[in-house]
Amino acid sequence: MKLSKNEKVILWGLVKYPMLNDRQLSDKIKVRMSTLNAIKNKMKRNELIFDRIVPNVEIMDYEILTVSWTSLTRSVKDLNDLKFLKGVFGAHPNTYTAMIFGETLLVLSLYKNYTDFRKAEHRMIGELRGRQLIRDETLHTNLFPLSISQISKNFDYTAVIERAFGIKAQDENREGDDIDQEKARDKIHHLTRKEKTILKGILEAPDLPDNKIATMLDTTRQAVARHKKELLDLGVIKKTRVIDYGKLGFDILCLVEGHYNKIDNVYKGGPDVKRFHLPSFFAVYGNSETVSLSLFKDFDQFTEGKQIYLDAMKRFCDLHTDPFINLYSPKGTITLKHQEYLPLVEDFLKDH
Repeated sequence: MKLSKNEKVILWGLVKYPMLNDRQLSDKIKVRMSTLNAIKNKMKRNELIFDRIVPNVEIMDYEILTVSWTSLTRSVKDLNDLKFLKGVFGAHPNTYTAMIFGETLLVLSLYKNYTDFRKAEHRMIGELRGRQLIRDETLHTNLFPLSISQISKNFDYTAVIERAFGIKAQDENREGDDIDQEKARDKIHHLTRKEKTILKGILEAPDLPDNKIATMLDTTRQAVARHKKELLDLGVIKKTRVIDYGKLGFDILCLVEGHYNKIDNVYKGGPDVKRFHLPSFFAVYGNSETVSLSLFKDFDQFTEGKQIYLDAMKRFCDLHTDPFINLYSPKGTITLKHQEYLPLVEDFLKDH
């Protein structure tokens, strides 16, 4: 999909400032509101962008984020294989994202404790092996205890778009950086029955306007709008926008797994690499390891980005060895689940 200069700016603004309404975004990026609205609607019709409502996972009772990836024994071209895989991960509520890049399966999951993780992993491996889709020795699983880890990007495509479109990066704070985590935690642990219903409705249908969510939940538009605003303001949930990068001409999707020793007395998460404007859209840093996903327009951009990444990591930590890097074609991505948090939130809310 070829985008004009105006369309590139608008796509960047929609992704970088998802919390702004059309009037606010129009003023922010200096584009007429009628133009902004027309192009935004066109992008949504063409399924280039999607709205997402993401819960603040750090204020729930989940203690471990796992990032697992494995080579598959074959390409998933058979519809029965695809149906089987969607069924497997549809039945695993702890998995919120599962994607296939070429012949590599990537799975992101949240667990309340290590025992839950081991049980779920054993069950998942058994199902995949039963279909002869994986071998045990190819499975890589990184555990990130949330108390000492940092999810620096969770499908945030801002830096990817800025680098690809040549838009100057801005150093202003990201939305949500100033959230009071204690207030947000207290709120989600003491929701009323009505608020729980509305929260689940918002997560189930993030693209629907408030009046349609209200109809779905048999309540009023005012109630949905009021509770949604409070949950957003307190940081219990966050609005984001994701893109279909397969339609934007990216040639390279990059998976990186690195292991390191922290230096400079870093307390939580990994090295402070935000200032280096890395073109990743998912990145998590733990006590001694990191996993990230990045996009590049071509191999030259990948080579440049790789060097920036290595320089940033070596400045803030002691890398054990060069990171594991695998490259894929973005057009070959198969999405099994993408940021489906409703089962996780439902599991959390049943105990509160």
